[in-house]
Amino acid sequence: MRIGGKTVLVTGASSGIGAATAIALARRGARLLLVARSADKLRTVADTIRSAGGQAELYPADLSDATAVERMANEVRDSAGAPHILINNAGAGRWLSVVETSPQEARQMIELPYLAAFYVTRAFLPEMLARRSGSIVNVTSVASYMVWPNAAGYIAARQALKGFTNALRTEVEKIGLSVSLVILGPVESSYWEHNPGSRERVPKGIKAITTEEAAETIVAAIERGKRSITRPGIFRLLFAMEAIGFTPRG
Repeated sequence: MRIGGKTVLVTGASSGIGAATAIALARRGARLLLVARSADKLRTVADTIRSAGGQAELYPADLSDATAVERMANEVRDSAGAPHILINNAGAGRWLSVVETSPQEARQMIELPYLAAFYVTRAFLPEMLARRSGSIVNVTSVASYMVWPNAAGYIAARQALKGFTNALRTEVEKIGLSVSLVILGPVESSYWEHNPGSRERVPKGIKAITTEEAAETIVAAIERGKRSITRPGIFRLLFAMEAIGFTPRG
């Protein structure tokens, strides 16, 4: 899909991968609709885009709250119309063992990313289906395809997002929408600062990519209409090893 001139909604757009993706899309001529909880951080990203001559509007919302998502969607429809491209990037969760994970944290990890992606997609899907075109991109971790110790809640939530993506595709692809799953290895972002102890649990030998590299991968998924795209590519080999029964031990 061509990006120039399209309206693109990005969740989790206040920092990290979401902010980098929004900036990359704006450079290609897209009109950005930025969604996250922090209005102040969204405003900073919007100002960066506008100062470079791009278009950006912000819609603060708690995406774990279905009512808040519907309210945000109504505001978007009233001011910008339904997006042509939807990027579900919002996510949360620490790498913890089952014993270390509280019930509240387990629920929060399901809310973001899985339920947030479900709520946001459902809110705009009728208009996208009526248009019979569009692109939906769900951003996930390699945890959607492989497992390792001490990240049970995180891994379960990402595998739920993969299942949602694949099931959604069967419903909408024949009508003209593309659905992509962007699978990223560790990304050098503020995630590690906000989730202390997680970096130490990354399997050894895995190098993190930058937020700009993650953004390039998301852009490529849209432009090429890819069903799935993985970065770094070495993880495709690790997924194959996982499929035949090899599990990393940390």
